[in-house]
Amino acid sequence: MKNKVLIKDDGKKQIQKQYILVGLGPHAKRIYYPFLEKYQNRYGIKLRLLIELDSQRDNIQGFISSRSLKPEEIFLIEDNTKNRLGRFLDKMLLNKLESIINNEKIDGIIISTEPKSHKIYADWAMKSNINILMDKPITAPVDSITNPNSAMKIFSNYQDLKRKKQDSDSKFYIVCQRRNHEGFIFVKDYLLKFVEEFQIPISYIGIYHSDGTWNLPHEFEKENHPYKYGYGKLMHSGYHCVDLFAWILEVNNSLKDRRANSGKIYTSKFRPNDFFNQLSIENYKKFFGSTEIQKFYENYDRNEYEKYGEIDAYILGQLLQNQNVITTASIILQQNTFSRRSWFDLPEDTYKGNGRLRHERVNIHVSQFLNIQIHSYQSYEAGHKDIDLEGVGNEDHFDIYIFRNNKIIGGKSFEKISVGESMKKQNLNDEHYLGHNEKGREITLVNFLENNCDNSEFENHELTNKLLSNIYLSMANEFCSGNSKITFNL
Repeated sequence: MKNKVLIKDDGKKQIQKQYILVGLGPHAKRIYYPFLEKYQNRYGIKLRLLIELDSQRDNIQGFISSRSLKPEEIFLIEDNTKNRLGRFLDKMLLNKLESIINNEKIDGIIISTEPKSHKIYADWAMKSNINILMDKPITAPVDSITNPNSAMKIFSNYQDLKRKKQDSDSKFYIVCQRRNHEGFIFVKDYLLKFVEEFQIPISYIGIYHSDGTWNLPHEFEKENHPYKYGYGKLMHSGYHCVDLFAWILEVNNSLKDRRANSGKIYTSKFRPNDFFNQLSIENYKKFFGSTEIQKFYENYDRNEYEKYGEIDAYILGQLLQNQNVITTASIILQQNTFSRRSWFDLPEDTYKGNGRLRHERVNIHVSQFLNIQIHSYQSYEAGHKDIDLEGVGNEDHFDIYIFRNNKIIGGKSFEKISVGESMKKQNLNDEHYLGHNEKGREITLVNFLENNCDNSEFENHELTNKLLSNIYLSMANEFCSGNSKITFNL
C-alpha cells in the first residue's frame, strides 16, 4: 500500500509515515518519544498504534496528555505472566496488527518492551516486511545465568532471526549508540588506519562500565531492568560494552594471517545474595532509619534468590588463531558502584532519576606502539547538575587520550581530544539534545526513519551475541559445575 499524502498549509504535499510503538517504558519516554516529536513535521510522522500492558493505562494517559505526538490508537494487553514472558503474541493483539497491516501502509515498528518480548514482535514484523527499530539486547532467555541451555539460546535466537530476515524485506536496526557515537567512531577509524599501515593487530581491549544503579533489598522484584528472570547487568547496559568490544575487534579482520578463529572465557559475578550480605541491617538503619528493609531481612531466604541475575559481571577472555593469542580482553561491568542515590522512596523516574550515573573507560593497546584510552565520568545524574564544573565529572565529559611510540612510528607522542564538550557546543541550539551517547541513538532512529544503512543494523551484531551467549554459558557452567572456563570457535 502507498503512504498517505498530507497537504500542508502552504499547499505542498508531504508523505505521511506511520509507525507502531511497542512499550512506553522509561527508555521510550526519554529517547524515542522526544525524537519522534523532533522529526514529526519533517517526516509527517503518525503514531498509528501504541501497545502496552493494561496495568500501564494511567501511566500512558499521564504521559501523552501533554505531548504533541499522540497515538491514533492504544492497544492494552493483559498484564499476566504469559504476556510478561513474551513467548507468544496475544491473540487479540495479533488480530489487531494483522488488520492494520492488511489495510494500511505501516513504515516501521519500534520495539521497546522488556527484552523477553523482543523476538515475538521482531518475528511478526519481518513476516510483515516492515522495518524494525529495537532496543538491545536482541533477546534475553530466562535463567541464562544458571541454565546452560538458556545461555546457548541467546545465540540460537539470533541465528533464528537471521534466517527469518533472509526471507524478509525488513531493515532491522538495533539501538547501540556507541556504534554511532562521534568519539567511538573516531577511535575505530584511527585504529583501522593504524592497523592497516603497520600490520599489527589490536593486542588488548579493556572495557570498564559502571552505572551506579542502587536497588535496595526490597526492590529486586521490579520488571524494568529485572534480575528475577535470571539475567542482569549484561542484559541492561552491559550489552553495549560487549557490543563495543565486538565492534572494535573488527579492526583485526584486515589482517588475514592473524585473524582469531577461537576464543576462551573466564567469568566471575556478583549477585543479589552477595549484595544482601554486603551491607548489614545496621547499615541501612543508619542511612534510612527503621524501614521495610528490616522486614525484608526478617523474611530473607537465600534460596529464593539463587537463580537471580548478575549485578556485576567480570569477564576475562582471549581470542586466538590456532594456539597463538591475538587479543586479550577484560570487560568489567558493575552496578554495585558509586551512586548519588540518597533517598529511600523511589522517584517516578527510576531509569535515570534514581541516583544513577555513568563511569566508563576503554583502554586499547596495539602491542608496544599505540595506546588509546577513553574516559567518561559523571559526578551527577543526567539533567540534574548540582556541581559547577567542566571536564571530569561533567555530564558531557568524554575524553580520548592517544599515546604513540613516536620514535619508531612517528606522529605526536600524546594527544588529548575532548569529544563530549565539543559535541555539547555544536548542539547548543538543539533543544532535543540529550548528550553525546543519546546523539548516537538519534542517528540510528533517523536512519530507521529514512530507511538508510546504519552501523548498528542486526547483521552487525552476530559476534556480539555469540560472545554474550558464551559469557552467560561460562557463568551457567560455573553455577552447575564450579568451572567457568569455556572455549569456543569463531
